[in-house]
Amino acid sequence: MNPILNILGLGDQGLDSLSLAAYKLLKGSDLIFLWNAEHPAASDLIREGFPCQEIFAAAEKTENILLDLDTGLDLIAEKVMTVSGKKQITLALPGFPIAEGRITAGLYRRLGTSFTLKATMIRENSDPLERLTAIMAELRSARGCPWDKEQDHESLKKYLIEETYEVLDAIDSKNMNNLCEELGDLLLQVVFHSRIAEESGRFSLNDVIKGISDKLIRRHPHVFGSVEVASSQEVLVNWDEIKKMEKLTSQSPEKETERNFFDIPGGLPALQFAEKTQKKASKAGFDWEDHRGPLSKIYEELAELEKEVGKSPRIEEELGDLLFSIVNLSRFLGINAEEALRQGTKKFQQRFYKMMQKIDLEGPNRGGMSIENMNFFWEVVKSEEKTGV
Repeated sequence: MNPILNILGLGDQGLDSLSLAAYKLLKGSDLIFLWNAEHPAASDLIREGFPCQEIFAAAEKTENILLDLDTGLDLIAEKVMTVSGKKQITLALPGFPIAEGRITAGLYRRLGTSFTLKATMIRENSDPLERLTAIMAELRSARGCPWDKEQDHESLKKYLIEETYEVLDAIDSKNMNNLCEELGDLLLQVVFHSRIAEESGRFSLNDVIKGISDKLIRRHPHVFGSVEVASSQEVLVNWDEIKKMEKLTSQSPEKETERNFFDIPGGLPALQFAEKTQKKASKAGFDWEDHRGPLSKIYEELAELEKEVGKSPRIEEELGDLLFSIVNLSRFLGINAEEALRQGTKKFQQRFYKMMQKIDLEGPNRGGMSIENMNFFWEVVKSEEKTGV
């Protein structure tokens, strides 16, 4: 029967932070190989008299052998083979290594025929989020993926936006399997940005999680405190008041500007940006009495746009005014303008596809068809939708 080589992650703290199962594994080991004897948990093991042996000598550390993974694994395999007479050996690695990592795979290749390798303790010590952060750390390490190592906050912006909209699309499709996958892709972006920030000493994923946890408790005094509320509307009022107080206490006093009055991210989609701006103005008392105000404003802006078409450089400005007025009306009608446009666009796509199918069935050359003939098929599709044919 082959001797056993266990691979164990020590985390980033002392021996007391390890699970009972990990401690029992170490206690039952005939020999513990330490990747880094200066690690807090490794130091505790040495101090408590566990049978430890450091893998890399001082000279090998000086030569930066740890940066050359293949050379390091060769040395580990060589030293493990010299003690193959022992039944239970444990390789204690710093941090939160992953079972799929290069260290584990490399050791399987080098020692798999002579030892029974067990990396199950790595999985037991890492919850899913720890495993994900460990994978990201591996991808960004010196021995990681060239593409992942090149990324920064700026280069990842477009992916954050893309993944957000893919989540929205999964919600619209009501495909829960797809939603699960897309939420994972979005979570990856949070982990990616957090890892980049941690490498520069700014903050870590734990800081992100702690920050949002503290904020949720702070902004829900009706759940975690003594405040009582009668409706969800009162919750939103309290939320805004608490948010306002947080801004006052966290920022130095300064003259109010347009930017800090509205406090709205400029990178929001345009319709959402307009709606949030209107809501902010409404809270200051600048608003219509009912929907008839923004409705009449739409006709006014449409007339102004018509005057400028084809003869004025102000046409973009006038079109912007018209769109802003439409968003205002949607707000009064309780309709999300962003979602309304999204659904309207999808409806157009569906109708257009059905129209093209009908044109193909009729057999004429699609490329040479006049707009009048295409409109005929368009109206046919619309009629079928209304009659349910």
